[in-house]
Amino acid sequence: MQCFWLVGMSLKSNVISCLASRRVVSVGCSGMKLNLALFLLIRYASKVDGNKWGLPMTKLNLNFLLMALCALGCAEQLSVTTGNGEVKDSGWLASDSYEIEAVIRGTVVQKDDGRWDGLMMDVALQTKLIDEQVKFVKVSAEAQGWRFNQLSDSVNVISMTENEGNVFIEYEAVVDMLGRLNNRLPRLEDIDTLIFDAPVPLVPEGFTQTHFDNCARSEKYTVRAYNFHYYFRPDLAECELALTTNVVEITKVFERPVVYPEYDRLMKPMDDGFVGFRAALLPNRGDNDPMSRFDAHAAMLETQLGLEAEAMESGLFNRYVLEQGSARIVIDLYNPTALPWGQNFESHFRTRLKGYDFVHYNGHSNYGNKHLLDDPDSFSQDYQIIMMHSCQSYAYYTRQVFRAKATLSDPSGFDNADILSTGKSSYPSGSPKTLEVVLTSLIDGMDAIIRGEPGEAPNWLDITAGMKDSTWGDILYGVAGVRTNTWRP
Repeated sequence: MQCFWLVGMSLKSNVISCLASRRVVSVGCSGMKLNLALFLLIRYASKVDGNKWGLPMTKLNLNFLLMALCALGCAEQLSVTTGNGEVKDSGWLASDSYEIEAVIRGTVVQKDDGRWDGLMMDVALQTKLIDEQVKFVKVSAEAQGWRFNQLSDSVNVISMTENEGNVFIEYEAVVDMLGRLNNRLPRLEDIDTLIFDAPVPLVPEGFTQTHFDNCARSEKYTVRAYNFHYYFRPDLAECELALTTNVVEITKVFERPVVYPEYDRLMKPMDDGFVGFRAALLPNRGDNDPMSRFDAHAAMLETQLGLEAEAMESGLFNRYVLEQGSARIVIDLYNPTALPWGQNFESHFRTRLKGYDFVHYNGHSNYGNKHLLDDPDSFSQDYQIIMMHSCQSYAYYTRQVFRAKATLSDPSGFDNADILSTGKSSYPSGSPKTLEVVLTSLIDGMDAIIRGEPGEAPNWLDITAGMKDSTWGDILYGVAGVRTNTWRP
């Protein structure tokens, strides 16, 4: 079926036909046509001083836009693709793990109504729906020995059809996974199983208590919608849930180059001749004692590093200053029991995120459901190091940061973010110990550069090795977004 402009057909039908077929009437998309198509996209999507050009992006106007693209013969080139098409990984480095790329091929179904209204025409909704299904691959991936990043690098919609209000999306999603490093980095051909199946829900929402009871198992925790994917057991005989089988193919093993924090971007001039950066430490409330995480980090700063606390803003945070030579880190440790009026912890965290070069979190991951790092407007536009000391934060939060930090010039989001995270479950006691390693390594590096000895600055592999050695447990500490870092001694 070709994308004809048929008089009498609804706008939506024209758009759906064009998107579903992705075939065109014209013999190709000339340079002039492509420029016009891109102009239309920019005109409708761009913002100047907070105001959109031209007409507002209503569903009606979006239909006109998509029809124009079809009529111009550009649908083939402008296929439905999301994410970054160049850097398809999370840029992970660690002392005891490595990263691979995999492609997931699957089909997902959802009604085009409610919060999914406009699904066939909304790339963001398509990505969200595919993410909802992809995260169920975790169980099958871990059965193969991999630690699974539940947010995709990129998504390519292969086909999309509608039948009685149900949208069927066939897709390919590029994802990342971590493997344990044993002596040397394996080659792709060294991996025993390169392709495996992963049963997942065909419709990844609308689950009932019966599904939680019969299609998941946890000896310790209650299964609900927010953690169903984590404890998913589609193999259970009593599980009566419509399933589909995703095919997962491992396609690449990423190298482990020696790279560094972007020291030059951390070394900002201060008023009195020092150079350095500002750090915010944002521990959440403790499970039993609300002040336990705060107290543990304060003890590290005051006892291990010998710093003095200065109470600021009526006890909202304590300020510490770490200096070495002419390098300085100003450290603000926030009290989770003294939040400003009208803020919960998550909104408090986002408020602080924009104003610091280094931001540290210690608390629960809540299976990736915390609203900490998913708001692009909360971030600084500059380079930031984000340290997420919470369970399996690699799987949940690294991709959120990259999506938030992505720009037209940096679609990967890597340029302005390095993210220290965990591949497996972590423990509160490890947070101050690993943070001490990171802070002392960064100030050692800045001091070495100031002294004219940049070769002495710690690299990320050394720093993650120090984190691993500083505490106990099989955590898989590492850092994401760094494989393409540019600073060199």
